[in-house]
Amino acid sequence: MAQFFTKRFLPGPVWLHFLLLGAALYAVLAALYPEPKPVLGPPNTARLEVMADSYAKMVGGLPTEADIERFIDLELRDELLFLEALDRQLHLLDPVIDQRILRNMRFLSPDSELDDTTLVEQGRQLNMHLTDEVIRRRLLQVMTQLIIAGAGLDEPSESAMKAAFEARKNTFREPARVGFSHVFLGEVSQEEAANILQQIKADALPPSEAILLGKAFLSGFHFANSTWQEVNSRLGREFTVALQAASPGQAVKSWLGPMTSVYGQHLVYVETFAPERDQRLDEVADKLRWDLKTEAEQQAVENAVAEWMAGYEVRRS
Repeated sequence: MAQFFTKRFLPGPVWLHFLLLGAALYAVLAALYPEPKPVLGPPNTARLEVMADSYAKMVGGLPTEADIERFIDLELRDELLFLEALDRQLHLLDPVIDQRILRNMRFLSPDSELDDTTLVEQGRQLNMHLTDEVIRRRLLQVMTQLIIAGAGLDEPSESAMKAAFEARKNTFREPARVGFSHVFLGEVSQEEAANILQQIKADALPPSEAILLGKAFLSGFHFANSTWQEVNSRLGREFTVALQAASPGQAVKSWLGPMTSVYGQHLVYVETFAPERDQRLDEVADKLRWDLKTEAEQQAVENAVAEWMAGYEVRRS
């Protein structure tokens, strides 16, 4: 009966009929009962706790739910890259990993007379490549480099550079810079400091001679081409605010003061001042090119991760 049915609708020998029917049945079963995907996750709780602790120390507060979800994404991403690296047997090809395993084995068995190759092999049998965090980070690094190398990324074109510069123009600002010399007077009264300033002006003393009227200062007497942030870090906020308020751009080649820092009183001779301004493309080209290249590499890694992760059953908890 089956032979009559197949011959009626499918010409050819009977063995071909059974082969075609078998393939069709297999396709139906595969569609109804697909092979389960490998499992990725749940994320390692110890690593998540380390991320949360590091975050809390850095920002001075507990991570939010959004931060925790981001930590989970990062951990799952790293676990995926780690599994892919193992699948490619990268742990068998990297001399850096061999040296790490050898170091661990020598630490565990300092009196062992076995040669390095044997010890490394024993370390692999003990699954050190699966449990050592240094090896894990190395495999993540190598896997990331392989993805980037395989992406065939080109250097940013001139048109891409110009477009990125226009889009990010507001982020490229040259900070204001000031150059000055100062006479450090230390803990003296404002009146005494003002009298010394009058003496300097009356005698028309240049900074090199005026400095002799003051005391030694560990950070030096000349601050060339410094940003306000740099001035603040070396002399304190009160001094920085006072110098900014004195309009140094209008006081170039003039004495100002007295001004109070965290160390005491100062008399300041403004030598140069350049206000904040927009930067040109040629000034930021190297940084912009590096940023675009880094962003393209990160995107290549994210694309690969997304593609591979689709083949896993992902468990976030």
